Amino acid sequence: MQIERLPVASLLPAPYNPRIELKPGDPAWEKLSRSLHEFELVQPIVWNKQTGFVVAGHQRLAVLKAQGVTEIDCVIVDLPLEKEKALNITLNNSAVGSDWDADRLLDLVSELQDLPDFDATLTGFDEQQLQDLILTPAPLPITENSSGDEENNRIQVILEVPVDDWSDVEHRINELLAEFSAVRLHLRNAKPAA
Repeated sequence: MQIERLPVASLLPAPYNPRIELKPGDPAWEKLSRSLHEFELVQPIVWNKQTGFVVAGHQRLAVLKAQGVTEIDCVIVDLPLEKEKALNITLNNSAVGSDWDADRLLDLVSELQDLPDFDATLTGFDEQQLQDLILTPAPLPITENSSGDEENNRIQVILEVPVDDWSDVEHRINELLAEFSAVRLHLRNAKPAA
């Protein structure tokens, strides 16, 4: 692998890049900016010397430019345009990698959250996503009447069930409802995809 330090001004974003461009203020921009500030650039920009285009790392490049960085390390490839385009898609395609191992991710995130003085949002998950991931309800706000107000002392759980699995899941939910009389169930069909 060839790595060179190149001036940021010479790195041309690929005009065909299919990724949605992030803008300052976008939550993903802010997470990426924070990550680059905390960890620096640990995943270099990929640049093609045949075309002068960035093949991968457009978002990182935009954030680094906004932070005033003038030179960065780049992985250099030497590809014709059609192979460059294929590599761009491959490097940006989440289907090329694997999915999370849910149990391992849960264990790892839980471990990080249990560390004293460690901000687990450095993982790129925000507080709500971390709570959703480990099924931890958000802390309930403490109010004068919260001890007696049933609505303020509830946790709402949204469960999405494939139609084909509903009869099996319905049976299990009915068992749960029979065991816990204070649990309420609200059913509705999911909105059809647009």
